[in-house]
Amino acid sequence: MQEAGADALELNAWFMPGDTNVTGEALEDHYLALLRELKTVVSIPVSMKLSPFFSSLPNFVQQAEQAGAAGVSLFNRFFQPDIDLASLTVVDRVQLSSSADVLLTMRWIAILRGRTSLTLAATGGVHKAEDALKMLLAGADVVHMASALLLNGPQALKVVLSEINEWMETHEYESVAQLKGSMSQQNLPNPSAFARAAYLNALDSFTPPVGVRY
Repeated sequence: MQEAGADALELNAWFMPGDTNVTGEALEDHYLALLRELKTVVSIPVSMKLSPFFSSLPNFVQQAEQAGAAGVSLFNRFFQPDIDLASLTVVDRVQLSSSADVLLTMRWIAILRGRTSLTLAATGGVHKAEDALKMLLAGADVVHMASALLLNGPQALKVVLSEINEWMETHEYESVAQLKGSMSQQNLPNPSAFARAAYLNALDSFTPPVGVRY
């Protein structure tokens, strides 16, 4: 539940919201330029915290690896201001994650596992042992927690770790290394489970609530 190491640096690159004419290619080049520049002045490993909005995330991860990154953290949550309908003002509210946020990160961790040598860190939506286990099974090397600690205090870590150990004993896993990545896309009997086709199948199998007609 902790960072890969205290002697690691996370690079969170961003553009100002007013940069409306920036192309996707320019944005990626900006990230990589920052990484290369940072690598010239620090000797500790650098991990890049990325958003899910790259046109080709695996391709960019590959470029980051070639540029000297030690790892990637998936995914960054951008600032999300709200609009107060009573006062018609823009307001700042803390938007905490939920366990539902795990799924996007889990999918991309599973796809990247085995396709890069970078450390894969999972962040966003990890509130329970079940959430952390899904990330690890998909292939995460590191699992981050934030919102759960804000809601429940640091003692939540003890509960999550205890429940992870209990689950591993029940399912006869001897170590985290043994389970890590065992359900990545490369290790699944049906790799398409993490592909777009699986989403279409899920829609086809959806049953509407009673009384709802299409």
